[in-house]
Amino acid sequence: MNIRVGAIVVCCFLMVSCVSLKTPKRTDLVKLNVPAKIGHYPVRIERVIKENGKTLNHTTVIWYHFKNSGGPDSSELKQATHIALELIDDKHLKAGLYNGDVLLKSNVLKGKLKNGYFRRKAMTEFMGVPPIYWSVTSTKMQLGVGPNEVLYIDHATETNGGILIMMAGTPGSTHSLAIPALK
Repeated sequence: MNIRVGAIVVCCFLMVSCVSLKTPKRTDLVKLNVPAKIGHYPVRIERVIKENGKTLNHTTVIWYHFKNSGGPDSSELKQATHIALELIDDKHLKAGLYNGDVLLKSNVLKGKLKNGYFRRKAMTEFMGVPPIYWSVTSTKMQLGVGPNEVLYIDHATETNGGILIMMAGTPGSTHSLAIPALK
């Protein structure tokens, strides 16, 4: 019995998400100094996406890239006017959600500086009860700053899982955002 459980656990870990975060070749990144205030940015941005020949307006909530926990922040997001980012040291980034000068919520992200980017520590979330049902989601994020304090966010996520003996996964998704600073 222990061998079966061990084999199932090994199979689950073999299917763990290992999403790859592609780093765009940006030559205009500003060197991030430690400690430093990075800037103030909008809480959400409107993007135009073309999908299946249709043009769609899509709202992207920037704050979600800086959260450490799941679940909505609806009451804070409704009041929020901007996000302030501050590099505390070479391994910690502080993100604050503000309404004017009043701090509504703050998170400290763990990561590291690499090639002009702050790369957040990869987040892995496991759900379910192996071998009946399980899923593993892997999320990676990095940010860099360009001229005029433009914030570049590169984000990747992937989910793999299984039901009984059938396993499946997503091809993963990546996206990059360029967010102008608020003046």
